[in-house]
Amino acid sequence: MVIFRQLPLGVKAALAAGTVFVSMVISRSYLAESLELRAWRWLFRLQLALFANSLMLIGSLYIWRSAVSNLSHSPAAESACFQLWKMAVVTFLALAHSSFFTMLFLVAEEPYLFSLAAYSCLGAYIIMVFFLCTLSGMEQAYQLLAWRSGNVVSSLDKTRKLALRPALAVVVTAVLSVVGLLNAAQPPTVKTVEVPIHQLPPSMDHLKIVLLSDIHLGPTVGRTKMEMFVRMVNMLQPDVTVIVGDLCDSEASILRTAVAPLGQLHSRLGTYFVTGNHEYYTSDVSNWFALLESLDVRPLHNENVKISATQAQRASGGKDDDWICLAGVDDIEADLLHYSGHGMDLVKALGGCNPDHATILLAHQPLAAKRALQARPDINLILSGHTHAGQIFPLNVAAYLLNPFFAGLYQNASQRTFEIDYKHDHFLKDGQPFRYISGSIHYFRIPRFYWKDRLLKMKMAGLNAIQIYVPWNFHEPQPGQYQFSEDHDVQHFIQLAHELSLLVVLRPGPYICAEWEMGGLPAWLLQNKSIVLRSSDPDYLAAVDKWLGVILPKMKPLLYQNGGPIITVQVENEYGSYFTCDYDYLRFLQKRFRYHLGNNVVLFTTDGAQKKMLQCGTLQGLYATVDFGPGVNITSAFLTQREYEPKGPLVNSEFYTGWLDHWGQPHSTVTTEAVVSSLHDILAHGANVNLYMFIGGTNFAYWNGANIPYQAQPTSYDYDAPLSEAGDLTKKYFAVRDVIQKFQKVPEGPIPPSTPKFAYGKVALKKLKTVEESLNILCPNGPVKSLYPLTFIQVKQYFGFVLYRTTLPQDCSNPTPLSSPLSGVHDRAYVSVDGVPQGILDRSNVITLNITGKAGATLDLLVENMGRVNYGHYINDYKGLISNLTLNSSILTDWMIFPLDTENAVRHLEGWPGNDSRCHGKACAHESSNYTLPAFYAGNFSIPSGIPDLPQDTFINFPGWTKGQVWINGFNLGRYWPAQGPQMTLFVPRHILVTSAPNTIIALELERAPCSDNYPELCTVEFVDKPVISAAVTYSHLLQDVYNQHAGLDHI
Repeated sequence: MVIFRQLPLGVKAALAAGTVFVSMVISRSYLAESLELRAWRWLFRLQLALFANSLMLIGSLYIWRSAVSNLSHSPAAESACFQLWKMAVVTFLALAHSSFFTMLFLVAEEPYLFSLAAYSCLGAYIIMVFFLCTLSGMEQAYQLLAWRSGNVVSSLDKTRKLALRPALAVVVTAVLSVVGLLNAAQPPTVKTVEVPIHQLPPSMDHLKIVLLSDIHLGPTVGRTKMEMFVRMVNMLQPDVTVIVGDLCDSEASILRTAVAPLGQLHSRLGTYFVTGNHEYYTSDVSNWFALLESLDVRPLHNENVKISATQAQRASGGKDDDWICLAGVDDIEADLLHYSGHGMDLVKALGGCNPDHATILLAHQPLAAKRALQARPDINLILSGHTHAGQIFPLNVAAYLLNPFFAGLYQNASQRTFEIDYKHDHFLKDGQPFRYISGSIHYFRIPRFYWKDRLLKMKMAGLNAIQIYVPWNFHEPQPGQYQFSEDHDVQHFIQLAHELSLLVVLRPGPYICAEWEMGGLPAWLLQNKSIVLRSSDPDYLAAVDKWLGVILPKMKPLLYQNGGPIITVQVENEYGSYFTCDYDYLRFLQKRFRYHLGNNVVLFTTDGAQKKMLQCGTLQGLYATVDFGPGVNITSAFLTQREYEPKGPLVNSEFYTGWLDHWGQPHSTVTTEAVVSSLHDILAHGANVNLYMFIGGTNFAYWNGANIPYQAQPTSYDYDAPLSEAGDLTKKYFAVRDVIQKFQKVPEGPIPPSTPKFAYGKVALKKLKTVEESLNILCPNGPVKSLYPLTFIQVKQYFGFVLYRTTLPQDCSNPTPLSSPLSGVHDRAYVSVDGVPQGILDRSNVITLNITGKAGATLDLLVENMGRVNYGHYINDYKGLISNLTLNSSILTDWMIFPLDTENAVRHLEGWPGNDSRCHGKACAHESSNYTLPAFYAGNFSIPSGIPDLPQDTFINFPGWTKGQVWINGFNLGRYWPAQGPQMTLFVPRHILVTSAPNTIIALELERAPCSDNYPELCTVEFVDKPVISAAVTYSHLLQDVYNQHAGLDHI
């Protein structure tokens, strides 16, 4: 105690402030539950006032010493004026100190005069402390300079300066205080700002939002001013009014009448409120929420609402797709104060906000806005307040400098640039030379469950970018029906890349090739038989224009210039390899891309490194790049690019790390040595490069493409890439990483390991029903009747299977030729007569089949779409029976056509009655033949629950099976065809497996199953822990010949 008494007053005040602060923490942490709520609130607010006054006491002592004590030894110290001066200073300091206590004792519907005087003195107090400190610093600097120059400051000068400093401070304080009071007496200034918002629905264009912040109802603001604010807002006729915190400085019960005018706000789509720090200082947030709701002001307590052009509703409800998401977060001060049940929770606040729709966030403090944008750069607009302290001169400097947006967060979004430096032949990223080393990854071939794993492995390999296609048909499988959620959520995929600091090279088509069904074009385009794809055909352009109007606005917020990761955007894809060579088409695409994405994004084209391809694939205003694989003369390839782009960066947009497969051919590989040798040389040229593919993935379901002469690609798109189909690390991965490391730094830290695989063993299957027996389930609406066969497109069946049925018009006791003279079976037909398998008609190899049966017998052809051509002239690939069939040269007529909905049927097994694996009738007699009727087989297996590492990825093998389609738990894994190869196993990702119930396997065997009553043990599939994709044909020295032959089999 003796030591405390000896301490200077300033130190005592600091210790007092520290003691009060500790007591605040204790009351917040330990006394909150033990004290009655009203008592606890009063205690905290009293502590807050004491804490502020303890800190102010340090400044008050400084003011007293400067304005009074230092003058007490002057001759005028005994005068009446000096005594009046001392009384004025005491009164001034007392009023300033009392300001914080007025929030406790002097709050009513209208402000008390004493409160107004106290807060006026508080503002003057802050100004005076600032200027006294400033003048003192200037005086010390002057004395130091005088001392160093040898000048002596006389005692008379010192006496004058002791009086001059407080006099100047008082004059400046008085002037600035008067200016501040006059400013405060004026009505608020209305500032109108027009803000462009991406993805704003057209119906909500020119949406008017009025922003109110920092009203501070309490000691200085009352009902009269609130009524004025409400009148001003209503005159603006807003669609939405938002109040972003610091509405009040006292309890709700005290200010109930003062805040009542808020109930008169007229906002067509509602009024919304989020908390500021002062709401938490009142310790009465729950009561304020209840009071505001009674006034039709909706608090957004870490939540959001959908707002459409006509109404507002909770984000989880409503079917209207024409909406924006308005979200609000609690103030960050709630976390510091440990305010129970409150605190900034951005994830919760944005729950239900869809990236496809514009998002507006309300956050009181700019620091909260900064954190929100760092976590979610896709937020379109943030409205905040808090910086009203700029009304007081010393604080407005700090408020301005400490504002995160002044520090560059907002400005950087507009200053981010990615452009071509033609003078120095490279890209510029934010004004600095930049070279990208990217890898191709197809989000549509990888389950969303594994997106982050694959991206992280690519980053750890040293890539600084990824390249992605956007397949139109994957997102618009039916006209006007768009899919952008779950595995189709391309925006989320790009955002994941952004979070991992990977840039994105975007290739949105509309045509992509990619060994993907119809090159990414939707099959429904073929409903117009005369349409000319990839041309300026008006019907094609109309469909493309509509699609680009959907996909490109989704991409615009993700452009690098807008804060996203997309640095360049490809227009079309290897157009120079297509026969139309239609420059009007390219010009149309260029205009639409510019319209939707703006003039600052780098648009480019990609073509094979041959003059004839670049001739039709390039257009002025689109930067021309080339593609080529290992073994190519790199200098020559880039010289070809230079003929069309004399200046600018060298770019190989597709450097092939492997090659594609076809059913019935060996698995293609490219040696690691060939890949790394060419990659090193490309990088040594200073070129930008994209490794196609870095990970291939899987053609799940029916998504594989095909080439001409007709050869369908298998389910696996392993591509012999650095990461395997299952995302496993390979020798090629580490070799590529080593090459990249020679040219740029690769990330440090552990590389995510290959995912574990598990061999679940054999699973017995049993026959459910043949396709013919299941028509009531597979085609519940019944057949389409037609004199002549209709194509898949004509019956609006774009994938899978269609069964064609007619009757034999003549007796075929002897083998009679059933023919497709114009190769009209697209792609494979499984033929039976009265339930007896006859054989197969094939698009490329078998166009005639001898059948037997009596006149009037039922002739069935189950036609399989094995994947549409994805490259070349014949991408308008119609499926089904596209021309007439003949029987003994007579055209067959009177068809019943059954479009089969296998996906829906497989997902609803309860609709499959009477599983009977025994064979009956004529089919049994033919069991020993080469074929069995196409039929469904089912089985299940269980994975033990409670084991942390299960389920794991696996591969399903088909010993003894021939060809078909397989589903696990309703997920369409794709096609199996071990009779042809090279692929023998199918990848089964762990996310489709369950431990809580048996896993169901459904196989549709099309040709011959190994199942029989005599050998039921053969009717099995087996889950193994290693893939089998057959032997490889290795291309190394003859790679150039291979790529020239396929100079197009691009993805290419």
